[in-house]
Amino acid sequence: MLREHVHEAHERLDFLIGPLATAHDYERYLRGTAAFRLAAESAFENVAYPGWLRGWRPVRTGHALKKDLATLRLALPIVPVITPPSGDSALLGMLYTLEGSALGARIIARRAAAIGYTEAHGASHLAHQTAAPANWKVFLERLEDAPVFDLDEAGSAASMLFRHAYDAVTLVDRAEDVLHG
Repeated sequence: MLREHVHEAHERLDFLIGPLATAHDYERYLRGTAAFRLAAESAFENVAYPGWLRGWRPVRTGHALKKDLATLRLALPIVPVITPPSGDSALLGMLYTLEGSALGARIIARRAAAIGYTEAHGASHLAHQTAAPANWKVFLERLEDAPVFDLDEAGSAASMLFRHAYDAVTLVDRAEDVLHG
């Protein structure tokens, strides 16, 4: 049911990112993803995870994203502020979006490799993000077992995070437009 809440936002983001067929496409994606992920991970810095998650945590890619930006000599993008989740259902919705992005990262990693970006050259964040596929399965189990879950609250939080990802890519596009006139 949560997937249905975010379907439209997810499709919209995928369309904006596009096929990643060129170096320019990939570098645009990388800058937008870095702006989004660094903000999202910052929003989770001081979150008190509920005990029923039993130690589960999302995969963090911020360090690897900074490394990839440095490797490709790309500037650190503007990082928009994302408000931390306000309760357990919002937390689960945001985690659903954040951790679920690892599924799409598998496809992006293949596309990136096809145009020359690898773990050693500009795509270490993708290698890191896709290295723990069981983390998604464990999260879904914890989600199913959540003692308190409001679908509307979780869906709103998940969709909000997708909007932030979309906005991060459009910020990169706008900055590029200004730079190139």
